[in-house]
Formats: sequence, structure tokens, C-alpha cells
Amino acid sequence: MFILTRSEPLENCKDNVYRVHDADLEAKHLEAGHQRYERRYQIKDKHKVFTIVCPEYRKDAICAEPIVIIPVFYVPGRPYPIYVYLFAIDLYSSNPKKSQRWAAGETRKHFGLETFAHTTLGRALKAFVQNISETASEQKEADAMLPDPSVGEKPSFPKTQATAGLRKQAAQLLGGLLAKGNRKQSIDAGCRLAKQWYAEHRRLLL
Repeated sequence: MFILTRSEPLENCKDNVYRVHDADLEAKHLEAGHQRYERRYQIKDKHKVFTIVCPEYRKDAICAEPIVIIPVFYVPGRPYPIYVYLFAIDLYSSNPKKSQRWAAGETRKHFGLETFAHTTLGRALKAFVQNISETASEQKEADAMLPDPSVGEKPSFPKTQATAGLRKQAAQLLGGLLAKGNRKQSIDAGCRLAKQWYAEHRRLLL
């Protein structure tokens, strides 16, 4: 199980090693009798490869499901920070006359990446919209069991609407938020979205 925690700018870490530390979460899990371990991941950003060192907690080193504390920008199993994927998705979905190859190339330039393929963008787009759709569906089922919300009340995060394709759905959700900014603004917006989504739904955005 992954738990999201706040993060500092990736480029501020020493020797390209980013160590995740959350004193409150550590105290909570140690008091619960968990043993502390570490996991290491690697991600690419700004012409560099960074090592992310994440605390892992287990009650049973062999059988129990591990609890891994990850920073806001990390996407488990993926080689780039979340803001890279969200920028690429947003840029592609905001420019309907442009190709995935174009969006992938612009993403490489925007974040100083040597690699970021159009196929990577395609997979990320599909996973992003599927995650949003599943969450919206689960929320709809949960809402059906509750009294009707007050008139005019709006959700704090946009819900997926029925549209013709993945690109249109992503455009509705992101609305150019990341694609319109410079590198720092794109990073801030991506991390903010990931943090907000996790706070509201207790699941990762991507």
C-alpha cells in the first residue's frame, strides 16, 4: 500500500538522492509495532536520474502487506515524476490538431528529458482517464446511498463526463492547467492536483 506525503522540490536534493521523511507517519507506524525498512526507486527529470529513498513499514517482514511512504511527485512503477505525465496529457488533450509524437517531444523539451515516448504518453492517458472514471463511478454509487446534496453544491474535484474519447475527457479534467505554465508552474500544478486527489479519494491519481 502506498501512502502519499508532502514533498520538497526534487532538484533540491543532495547528490541526486531524495530521502522521504515524514515524522508524524513514522511515529504512527512505529507506535503500531511496525518495523522500518527502505525502498529505492529511480526517476528521470531535468537530464538527471534521481534515486528516491522511501520508508517502508511492516508488522511481519514476510507476510504482511508493506506500507510505503512516497512523495507527491512519485508514480509507482513509472520512470518520470507525475507532473511530467500530467503535462504531456494536458498538452496533448489541449491541442486536438497535434499528434502524440508532438506532445511527447514538447514534454521532453519542457522538462529536460532525454527520453519520453509518444507510446508512454498514450499509456499514461489511458490509465489517467480510467482511474478518474473508476473513481467517479464509485463515488456515484456511494452518493446514491446518501440524501441528495444541497442545490448549487459543487465537488472540489472535477468528475468525468461522458465524452467521445480519452483526449476529450482529459481536456475536460485538466483544462490546460499544466500546459499553459512554465516548468515550475507545471510542476507545482501537477503536485497540487496529485495531493488534492489523494486527500479526497485516498488513491493515487496515476
